[in-house]
Amino acid sequence: MDTNNKSIDVYERLADVLDATPQGFPRMKSGVEIKLLKLVFTPEEVSLASFLTTAYEYPADIARRAGIDEEDAIVILSGLISRKLVRMQGPPSYPGMPAPPPGKDSLFRLGPFMIGWYEAVMRIEGKEFAELFHQYMEEGGSERILAPRPGVLGVVPVRGSLKPELMATMEPHLDIDAHLQRHERFLVMDCVCKREMEALGKDDSRYPLKRCGFLGLPPNTPLGEHVLDREEADQLLRKLEKMGHVSNAAYGFQMSAESPQFVGGCNCDRYACGVFNNHYPSQPSNYRVIKDYDKCIACGICIDRCPTYAHTDGNRDDGMPEYNRDKCIGCGVCVIACDPEALEMELVSADEWFYTPKSMEEWEEMRAKNLAEGK
Repeated sequence: MDTNNKSIDVYERLADVLDATPQGFPRMKSGVEIKLLKLVFTPEEVSLASFLTTAYEYPADIARRAGIDEEDAIVILSGLISRKLVRMQGPPSYPGMPAPPPGKDSLFRLGPFMIGWYEAVMRIEGKEFAELFHQYMEEGGSERILAPRPGVLGVVPVRGSLKPELMATMEPHLDIDAHLQRHERFLVMDCVCKREMEALGKDDSRYPLKRCGFLGLPPNTPLGEHVLDREEADQLLRKLEKMGHVSNAAYGFQMSAESPQFVGGCNCDRYACGVFNNHYPSQPSNYRVIKDYDKCIACGICIDRCPTYAHTDGNRDDGMPEYNRDKCIGCGVCVIACDPEALEMELVSADEWFYTPKSMEEWEEMRAKNLAEGK
């Protein structure tokens, strides 16, 4: 699309630019995506953002394309960082410890819709935004955004689901315990999906609101409602694991790390989670559940906990819950709750193995390649 054509509506232009990214922002016949943009961004903000790309650039280059003053561009870009429509390169900011103010030497890029400005905006907006987003996903947004691989989220096997001999095969970005040992403070955020369901008056989740992130913070970060120490973070994680939460890491999770490692993610339940409810589950882990029917006592706890309904009341003659491996995403939430140990995890075959991208840029390259090939 010609982004220099000033006669084109700025909201339409930004929508097309966002849709051209690997994450996607598909257009709908109803134009509901334009309503989403208009609800939270001004024409001035949208106009400048539409000249951004997925590559980091200096504000002078962005301003030149947009035909505005560099200082004005910096002010607008700065105002969009907290709403994630714009990303600034560098270490993230923390509660009570904001990042240095953007300047001429800062680098900026366009932020994705998911995982990106949708989550940031949903945490501050209310019913109107939630209704528009729900309409957008129902009209087809969910398929274009959530179905392609790699997924926008990747499954991290729940702690305790891998036997000792499998722990040696675990990639660094799956090691939650190592993450807990690296930091003394952790940022735990409200679940944006549950926040959306509450705004819509549809929340029937039995799970807590404060449960996502667990991002490592500097040791001198003041403790508070959403800033926990190591013991508090570990206790909350164990509570969530016991309740059946699936740990999902957003790709780009190594962006602020010196080497591949777990840095945080979502903790999803199958009742409120937008990913599971839209029937396009997260990118599976490199493990799958295997079932020993001889040990099964038909207690049904696997049926109650599985987010993708891989365990169901089937038509088996022995009355045992039926397991469909093709639906398994390797989260392990059924394994840790199976008292007779009829379930365990195994490593996938070489043909099924998913190579995990080491940065957001690599994820975008993989996604773009797969989309071009129709995968």
